[in-house]
Amino acid sequence: MGRNCLIIAGDGHRANLTTCKFGDREGHITVGDNVTIMNGVRVQSASEIVIGEGTMLANFCYIMDADWHDIHVRVLAPGKTAPVILEKGVWVGDSAIVCKGVRIGENSVIGAGSVVRTDIPANSIAIGNPAQVVGRIDPAKVVLRGSEREKEIFAGLERLAGRQGRSR
Repeated sequence: MGRNCLIIAGDGHRANLTTCKFGDREGHITVGDNVTIMNGVRVQSASEIVIGEGTMLANFCYIMDADWHDIHVRVLAPGKTAPVILEKGVWVGDSAIVCKGVRIGENSVIGAGSVVRTDIPANSIAIGNPAQVVGRIDPAKVVLRGSEREKEIFAGLERLAGRQGRSR
């Protein structure tokens, strides 16, 4: 677990980060610095999941690196596995699903309710089932939690609030 992470659980919905061990195979979850994980999020690993620095996981999204069973032989877990990589600054929207073997590029945004089954390039906006790129993000405008730009923005807001308080 990285530094300065924010995990929020509310309304009886907790966030779950779960690794499973099957024989000599064990899942692994790496969480970078300044990650935000909202209530109801599920991250389940039988292989490897990497959540990059500054990533935001919105309410009830689900990230998995396994099928969790075979299509035909449903009693054998975990089924097929493949690592999931969320690069720096990814935002996974409310109730979105990220399937095994996916890499989501830096600063990309996944729309609410989307199902990501293939890689998403950096600085992309992807929506739908299956998720498809519909737009681009200007990386120069992205502000992540814990960044110098975030500190500058909040310092400016504090100065503005101080001026407004004196003018009353």
